[in-house]
Amino acid sequence: MYTLMNKTKILNRMASAATVLLLLVSGIVPFSSARAETAEIQTGQVGTVTADCTFTLPEALVGREYRITDGLVESYQSFSSGQTLEVDLPDGVQGIYLEWYAPTSKYSVKQLDASGATLSEDAASPYLNAYYALNEETKHVTIAFTGNGALSTFAAYGAGELPATIQRWNTPTTADLLVVASSSRTALDEFFGVIATYACNHDIPTALAVMSPNTRSAQQELLSALWYAGYDQYPFFGEFECVNDEIYGFAKNGWGRKPTLSFVTNLITQLQPKVLVTHMDDETAPTGAAQFTAEYTLRAAEDAGVQKIYLASAAGGTTLDYAAALNGCFGKSVTELSADVFAFCASRHSYESALAPASVFLLEESAVGEDVSLNNLFENIDTAALSGYADPTPTPQPTPEPTPEPTAEPEEQTSEETAAVPEQSASTQSVSIIATLGSSTAVLFGVAGAGFLITLILLGTYGLKRRSKGRGKARKVRASAVVISLLPLVLGVLASGVLFYLSKQELAAVAAQTPAPTAAATPEATSTPESTTEPEAQTEPETEARDAAASASDEFYRKDSDPAEVVVVDEEKGHWEYRSDTLSIFIDRMNTEYTNYGGKTYPLVYFVAHIRMREINSFRTVQSADNRNGAGAIKPWILARRNKAVLMITGDNLTESDTQYKSILIRDGNVFLDSAKCDIMAMYPDMTMRIFSPGEVNASELLMDGVREAFSFAPTFIRGGAFTTEDVDHTARIGNETNPRTGLGMVEPGHFVAIVVDGRQKDYSYGMRLSAFGELFVKEGCVEAYNLDGGVSACMLFMGEQLNRHGNKRVGTIEDTYQRRIPDGLVWGYSDSVPGEDDPIYHRGEG
Repeated sequence: MYTLMNKTKILNRMASAATVLLLLVSGIVPFSSARAETAEIQTGQVGTVTADCTFTLPEALVGREYRITDGLVESYQSFSSGQTLEVDLPDGVQGIYLEWYAPTSKYSVKQLDASGATLSEDAASPYLNAYYALNEETKHVTIAFTGNGALSTFAAYGAGELPATIQRWNTPTTADLLVVASSSRTALDEFFGVIATYACNHDIPTALAVMSPNTRSAQQELLSALWYAGYDQYPFFGEFECVNDEIYGFAKNGWGRKPTLSFVTNLITQLQPKVLVTHMDDETAPTGAAQFTAEYTLRAAEDAGVQKIYLASAAGGTTLDYAAALNGCFGKSVTELSADVFAFCASRHSYESALAPASVFLLEESAVGEDVSLNNLFENIDTAALSGYADPTPTPQPTPEPTPEPTAEPEEQTSEETAAVPEQSASTQSVSIIATLGSSTAVLFGVAGAGFLITLILLGTYGLKRRSKGRGKARKVRASAVVISLLPLVLGVLASGVLFYLSKQELAAVAAQTPAPTAAATPEATSTPESTTEPEAQTEPETEARDAAASASDEFYRKDSDPAEVVVVDEEKGHWEYRSDTLSIFIDRMNTEYTNYGGKTYPLVYFVAHIRMREINSFRTVQSADNRNGAGAIKPWILARRNKAVLMITGDNLTESDTQYKSILIRDGNVFLDSAKCDIMAMYPDMTMRIFSPGEVNASELLMDGVREAFSFAPTFIRGGAFTTEDVDHTARIGNETNPRTGLGMVEPGHFVAIVVDGRQKDYSYGMRLSAFGELFVKEGCVEAYNLDGGVSACMLFMGEQLNRHGNKRVGTIEDTYQRRIPDGLVWGYSDSVPGEDDPIYHRGEG
């Protein structure tokens, strides 16, 4: 009896083992390696726990904590003397990180324990970005203001390793190399390579002076770039400002000659540099402010004991090697670091396509002889006399993998064959073991066969063996033994079926995520619909490109196999496209008819641009006036080409005229008007377009929300998804006529629609009343829509050429059809492919 029970246990364990094995193969029970892979994902890298904090603001600021938790340096909350910001922290916070919108020393940081007892109180940091380590017992932090302050970011970090992006600066007290730049932008453009080469690669004490911080974003990007390269000496930021640093005279008058000279002289006296580097002191400098900076830096260096002075100039003789790997900078070269830096310096994407720091320098003065090697700014200077110097140690190169034997190249595919083969996506390369095994017939039969084999063994040794029921009675086969023996076969078949089913499900999901092969985009001709009576204006059926949301698919942006910029121009069919990694623009010309209130039908032509962007810096505004005063105007094509605009439409006329009808005007963070006469449209940093009624918001509140562009022309067509109920056709000064029109709408965050209507040309395009114009945005799926300056100001330009057109009639009445000069424009995209002002122009917008 004992022997029989023991054998039964052994056989049961064999069946159980077989079952588990089959379940493992089927994927129902996970492999231990799957759990290990999950564990590897938990890297321990600390992240922000700010969302778990509780903020208490002064009563007047309740509900505004989003301004300091959104992670944007352009948004901020202002505090006054005597106010406090109190924060209750979750457990395990090791430190807090503060980013200030503007420098301030009028605050302190107090740490308190759970009982409210003060543990420590730290003074204000001299840096814009400051990290405060917390005591283990700290449960509460209070930031107390003794003066005005503007805080952009409050972040709390939990236990673990701090992110590498947390900046902890030092103040330079001496410097063998002093770099003087006019602004945060030119500091990167001209001198990022110099600082990376000498401060980070050679450990030479280096100081950077920046005369003007530019925008807070530009300042943040400079600090982040320097920190990324391993530079931890906080720059000396001046507070010099002018209305346009491109113009020498504005910098000279705005900064002042004596303050500029004094600022640089004091730095040279304090730091005693041996080598001084700055911009060129003539018109070849990148900006007028850069030229002015160089002039007064050279004056400040006279008789100051500086041994060598270099100016960034392509005509210079000393060239630095930016292709060589640097010591400590991830083993990367300056060129590679610059590419990394440009990727996260998003605001630069608005006005340049790459970061290429100056590598050629002109030796302006030398007290140690002329350069001979022409590859080192410290040539002829004894490195032993420097405060610090290190010979860079080359980063060890990895051992190369063995070169595989050459194989015969496959036959070249035709373009048709290539187009028929879809690109392999990342998802198809990372399918699970279930999909791999389940798609194999051999594996499926193997699993079922293993069950069958185990069943045969069990039947022969256990299931079919006859058992005696007692003395003298016949031996019988027990049904329970047969059932147990058949279990492996049943489980094997079930496992095969489950494995097959799961693999089909996963492969189907992967196939759904893999974009189908597409041929080169060929714009289709637009059809002409039936005309209807006013106020509705007929539009062609919406194209496929318009139906999808901006974030729904990558199909609107360039493909991996495309060039960096895809530009399509088909004037005959009325279709234009621009596609890059971050910006997509599809424009269609609509040819239809318009029936006025009198029942007469006229031709109508308008242009619809669907704009999809992945970053807010794809959008910007431009002005015609050099002094940036909101007035002054030039031809639209000149304005578009001067700013390398991919797409430009008319703005709101800024302060050129009609300010008595307007409300808030903000351009690039500068307030031109803060009134309450009409609706306001603001572009938010989260890529949304928001509309406000007069008096609902003021300019200061918009700025603290991070808004840098706000428009005032009106009326509003759509707000919050609802079409206006106002009689827009009788809006003062602009409504009661059929005119050329310009407007902007938003479908969803990052997806905008710009529409420009041609008018006042009865044989070509009649124009529209405002009510009919607004309905165009409804048809395009907009949830917000706003009217901009139209009439003879209406324009849409693509890659430097104007798409819409006016006539050439100028009589000073409503019958005018010429293209007016404009003071401002709304711009999407920056491209070096846009022609210059002196290049041929084929479409000026005039008939």
